[in-house]
Amino acid sequence: MRQLNQTGYMSNRGRQLVASCLVHELGLDWRYGAAYFETQLVDYDVGSNWGNWQYLAGVGADPRGSRQFNLEKQAHTYDPKGEFVAKWCGTACDKLNALENLALDSVDMVDWPIAASAYLLIHHPQNKESSS
Repeated sequence: MRQLNQTGYMSNRGRQLVASCLVHELGLDWRYGAAYFETQLVDYDVGSNWGNWQYLAGVGADPRGSRQFNLEKQAHTYDPKGEFVAKWCGTACDKLNALENLALDSVDMVDWPIAASAYLLIHHPQNKESSS
């Protein structure tokens, strides 16, 4: 998300991983992510953005679940030396790991604006309640 926020760009793999994390790990509505990406991407395309978010969420023209990425496996496959994570996350990763045991209360998410959802992608640990 820092790459997106600073440059207006993110690779397709990065976009898929963010969508998977937002929808499947944090349990947030995919439309928050699609709308946020719409405001940030310099190469924004309506069909690609909203279509890919729908696809990953398992809704739309090809509805089915289990389009969840294994984030750890993806990191080992596409960033085996951790260079991308080090560049874009740095010491913030240590802070996130310290917050790991905090749970996100779904009641707190009611009527949140899109910007709050983007904040969660950057600053909040995985929602363990929704993934069990």
